[in-house]
Amino acid sequence: MGVTQLTGVAQLMGVAQHLLRAGLWSLTLALCATISTVYADEARPVYVEIDQINAGEFLLKWKIPPVMPQGQEPAVELRHGDCALTNGALAGRPAGLVGRKLYRCGADSDSDSRSNSDDYKVELIYPYSNPALTSLIVFKPLSGDPIQVFSGPEQTTVTLSLVTSASAVAKQYTVAGIEHILAGTDHLLFVLCLMMIAGSFKRLVLTVTGFTVAHSFTLSLATLDIFRLPTELVEILIALSILLLAVEIVKHRAAGGAAPSFTWRYPVSASVVFGLLHGFGFAVVLQELGLPSSMKLPALFFFNVGVELGQLMFIAMVSIGVLFVTRKLVVANHRQNQLAQIAVYSIGVCSAYWLFERGALLFI
Repeated sequence: MGVTQLTGVAQLMGVAQHLLRAGLWSLTLALCATISTVYADEARPVYVEIDQINAGEFLLKWKIPPVMPQGQEPAVELRHGDCALTNGALAGRPAGLVGRKLYRCGADSDSDSRSNSDDYKVELIYPYSNPALTSLIVFKPLSGDPIQVFSGPEQTTVTLSLVTSASAVAKQYTVAGIEHILAGTDHLLFVLCLMMIAGSFKRLVLTVTGFTVAHSFTLSLATLDIFRLPTELVEILIALSILLLAVEIVKHRAAGGAAPSFTWRYPVSASVVFGLLHGFGFAVVLQELGLPSSMKLPALFFFNVGVELGQLMFIAMVSIGVLFVTRKLVVANHRQNQLAQIAVYSIGVCSAYWLFERGALLFI
């Protein structure tokens, strides 16, 4: 093969590499946009509120995140032995993303005189399947504090018990914390960057602990209405924090580890600073869920526990995946570096997309 032919082949390979990279980044952007759209809506629960108007009338209201095509929203029903719909409303049919129904349940349904066996139930009837939507049910009786029940996607019938036990609150808010962190792609990418920067197991433990303590602090401040930041600003700064860590990783790898920056020398300090910011992001979801008035502190504590359990689950899954790739598949070192580079650049592309997307919302 002549020199001209070799040059032509090299040029073709170069063009192919550029096209492959362009395709990869286009695919990454499309994936970021999809994640941003889907998870932004799925992070919000199906909100159902039941207001007891008088001894025998209940107003059922709902608000459903717009993640399903029209007509595939769940029908929301109040279940009790002597309850009946009024005003011509139809049972069992989807009624849009926002709506209300009035139920008449009989004079003997006063909340103060019911036993636990007579508890009301809310049923979510999905025409096809539930696309991973959680639910938040708020029951407001004539007397006493509102009753809040948070449930996962697998539970479509929710019992509104008048007695809220400590164990029920612990379970509800622990599960809520786990589900939120595992559905929060931006938070998980930030944790992934921390894992890359920390390096050793000891530094990873200290870095994650610093992140945990910091975001628990600001989550508590925001949830208890002691100090808050605007939600839009928090979301922008979270995207910026991920982008900054991705840039730090790229710069460090490009320099071959020479002259490490402050983030690399003191990852715990960096995780604490950014953790304070991410705590306000966690608080946004918890504010939407609400806290039971009689057990605010236990609910807040167990939500934090759930977030940490979900975070540890993610770290364990990533660690197992890395071990599998490096040991079981026997991937060469240069291939490992290429995979790490693709991962970091993908994180950078996603975070930059979220930064501009969330920033643009300020001007709409």
